[in-house]
Amino acid sequence: MKDFIPRNIVLRYDKIALISFFFLALAYKRYKKDKTVFGKNYSQNQILGFSWRMFMKRSIIALSVLAAALVLTGQNSLKAHAFKMEGFRIALVQMDTSQGKEKNLEKIEIFARNAALNRAEIICFPELSITGYERNHPFPLAETIPGKSSTRVSTVSQSFQIIILAGLIEKAEGQLYITQIAAFPDGRVETYRKTHPGSKERAFFSQGNTLPVFHAKDAHGNRITFAIGICYDMHFPEIASVFSLKGAQILFTPHASPLGGERRIAVWNRYLGARAYDNTLYVAACNHLGINGTKAYGSGLGIWDPATARLLKACVDGKEAILYHDLDLATLVKKRTNKSKVFYLKDRRQDLYSSDSY
Repeated sequence: MKDFIPRNIVLRYDKIALISFFFLALAYKRYKKDKTVFGKNYSQNQILGFSWRMFMKRSIIALSVLAAALVLTGQNSLKAHAFKMEGFRIALVQMDTSQGKEKNLEKIEIFARNAALNRAEIICFPELSITGYERNHPFPLAETIPGKSSTRVSTVSQSFQIIILAGLIEKAEGQLYITQIAAFPDGRVETYRKTHPGSKERAFFSQGNTLPVFHAKDAHGNRITFAIGICYDMHFPEIASVFSLKGAQILFTPHASPLGGERRIAVWNRYLGARAYDNTLYVAACNHLGINGTKAYGSGLGIWDPATARLLKACVDGKEAILYHDLDLATLVKKRTNKSKVFYLKDRRQDLYSSDSY
């Protein structure tokens, strides 16, 4: 991605060439005129020299003004057009995590490397993709953060220069959490703890109490803001709204659902499209695969459009897979302005949603 030549820079070189041709034409015109006026008293080479020096003076002045303008506006112009030049590519993975941490970490590294080679900038793995989804005996699998697994994922992120979202059972202050780590190429490791564990998860896992958003920059220097909601969290519309109000452009939703394939997509279509549309953000979901513990988990990958609530792309194969999609964040940013008619949250009446109103 870093080798990509922005289109607006190419257009600037075209403008320079056009201006140079224009002044060359003026120089030739001046030469013809000088030849007519001074032809009797000066040689052709002397006349050509007069004309050439005049051309050079004019060209230097014009190109200096143009160069100054490009220096003053170039950086902002590049940032303004970066999203348009090339979509922001994300990758989603459905993965069998039943073979243990070490094997799962190896798979995460392989998927991350392939995603980076395919110019993805964020890759998201399913819920508890590092430890495997183990609800009945989670304690032996639990880790602190930072810890062995999070450190290894961070190393992979830095090596391949890609943001990695992967899940593990976190141990902190005597509590267990279903946590998705966000490992960044600059070495940061941040976390989201599942805020709404399912009814059968609550016997072992504590609730997360914060709704953080995560900040990064794309390959062109544009600021990217994203959020994570894990599985059952997505049945609560307020979560997506809070993330959007905090600036999230993408909401990643890693799952561990037994229901898979076409049926998984059909269920997601009932509410994930609405989360995307109502909150003007992309929603990207990925699901577990294979047998974890005593349950078989289905497949499913999907991305929903904030403009139409429609499913943009999906994968329903019952095998490990990676799904890529280029997001149009430039258009999304325009729709999120206060003047936009389709960013509905700007008209939200916070006074009606306080606890006193219930």
